[in-house]
Amino acid sequence: MTTRLIWGAIALVIVLRAVAAFTLPLTGDEAYYWEWSRRLAFGYVDHPPAVAWTIAAFAWLGHQPGFVRWGFVLCGVVASLALAAATVELTGDRRAGAIAALALTLTPLDSVVFGTASPDGPYLMFWALALLFAARAFKRDRASDWVLLGLAIGSVLLSRILGFALPFGIVAYSLFGENRRYWRRGLPLMLASAFVVLLPFLIWNATHDWVTLTFALVHRHEQVRESSTLHVLLAQIAGYSPGIWVAAIVCALRPKNALLAWTALPQFILVMLLSLFEPVEFSWIAGFFVSLCAMLGVAYIKLSQRARIGWSIAAVAPAALMLALLFAFTFAPVATYRAVLGGGRAQLENGGPFEIWTYSLVAADAARLAHERDAIVMTDGYGFSAVMDFDAGIAPVLIGYNWQGREARAWYPDANRPQRALFVDKEPLATRPDFARQLQRACAKVVDGGRHAYRYKGTGPRSYYFTWCEGLVPDGLAILRWEKDG
Repeated sequence: MTTRLIWGAIALVIVLRAVAAFTLPLTGDEAYYWEWSRRLAFGYVDHPPAVAWTIAAFAWLGHQPGFVRWGFVLCGVVASLALAAATVELTGDRRAGAIAALALTLTPLDSVVFGTASPDGPYLMFWALALLFAARAFKRDRASDWVLLGLAIGSVLLSRILGFALPFGIVAYSLFGENRRYWRRGLPLMLASAFVVLLPFLIWNATHDWVTLTFALVHRHEQVRESSTLHVLLAQIAGYSPGIWVAAIVCALRPKNALLAWTALPQFILVMLLSLFEPVEFSWIAGFFVSLCAMLGVAYIKLSQRARIGWSIAAVAPAALMLALLFAFTFAPVATYRAVLGGGRAQLENGGPFEIWTYSLVAADAARLAHERDAIVMTDGYGFSAVMDFDAGIAPVLIGYNWQGREARAWYPDANRPQRALFVDKEPLATRPDFARQLQRACAKVVDGGRHAYRYKGTGPRSYYFTWCEGLVPDGLAILRWEKDG
């Protein structure tokens, strides 16, 4: 594969991501992060602040899903260039850099990461930048590179808590052989720079009961569905594509570069060990995979011509097919869904793949009804609440007992005293006796608002269930948030 052809393929995927960013409606998580970007802080309950600041940086462009995602598309561009530059720095071969960038670009999960608003966009970008500055720092020992490395590491930690595996690996790498000489100046500069970047986040957490760390280390596991090591491995294979994943694991088992091995393996080992005892998400090793893509570039140039052709076919073909399906679902979702499943009507019930296209419809109805009756709109889903705000300007009022999304409770505090509320849910109230009981306690009268069904391009309907709360008692919101007993 020629370098020019590789970069052409990378550019094509990036363009498709950008188009997709303006094609899809916002998901619930994306809208939730958008809400954060309107209330900028140095920390949040669920995540460090980088995702919110990335969205805020482009808010001036307008109120469109694509503009919410634009910063993350650019993160993908920077990540590819930085990873390529890091690999070239380590090998002196531009082909290695192009292969590393291609591996990252063809990974289906990373096209999702760099095409949507999520913490992983800046996380992977800063990880790739850290690899570049680390390669330069250990090779040239310039103060500027050590400072830039520290800034990148601090930014990794401002994106994902599990990013601490990266500085751990770099420090561990520096403890062996001649690398110990860098402790005279370089490593202290790196650690000091990282601490300066991280300090506002630490201060915020110290003044908020260390809530981000508490959620990351304790409560996030309550939200995770993957429940076994096998599930995590299968999810990795699907998310990173089979050929690229196998090649990356082979490189991890037989690393050609010690720096890349130390930046990759600690996170992978930690997450896989955790998976033996509690649920984890396969995306938690996303940083590890950036380092592995660099390993792929290093290993590729050392292969024979025949081996390169075999690796290219085995790795690129499945990834390209999976990417084609991913973009087909994006640009022609219903037609692709029917083609893959062999016909039949696509369903929207129970959180199906087309549910996000109905959010603006239900939001418009809820906003109209609430305006007519001077009511607030409540949901028990932090993402659902936020996306209705994005689509219809509905003030986000979150109820329920779910730990995740607790950030949203401060946006409409218990001290407010609305007289009437409309509860919008994705499930019938009859199937949720806990909520029915709390509504009876919090409201003078509970009235069924009916089932509201919406379709998208001939799909089966997605139903939402409205319930009116008339005469909300003074402590009604606290009751509905499981904050008040009795």
